[in-house]
Amino acid sequence: MSAVSSDAGRNSEKIERFDVIIVGAGISGIGSATLLRKHCPHLSFVVLDAMESFGGTWLMHKYPGTRSDSDLFTFGYGFKPWKGDPIASRQQILDYLGGAIEDANLGPHIRYGHKVQSADWVASVNVV
Repeated sequence: MSAVSSDAGRNSEKIERFDVIIVGAGISGIGSATLLRKHCPHLSFVVLDAMESFGGTWLMHKYPGTRSDSDLFTFGYGFKPWKGDPIASRQQILDYLGGAIEDANLGPHIRYGHKVQSADWVASVNVV
């Protein structure tokens, strides 16, 4: 697959090719990227997220008292077991997700501020 990103300052296009494109740096995207690195280290990949940082739902919802409504022992990753209280605050969850990104060295593979405009599952993905 390929991703196209425009350099607005120079009106040029840079085409990069990846074996896998993961949409979203939330819980599922971080988990998918980690397992992809572990089980398919030969594949190239990128994680694209429209927001300014990782976390998905946990980044978006900032109202006071935001917390999990189910236990984090079930919610946590098998490769990074949850070690805190069973019901966690938004910030504790974001810290956990940030730790998972660091542990798997996913930072260089995540691109924030990117939206998938269209996708052709055979050939390419267009990204802005």
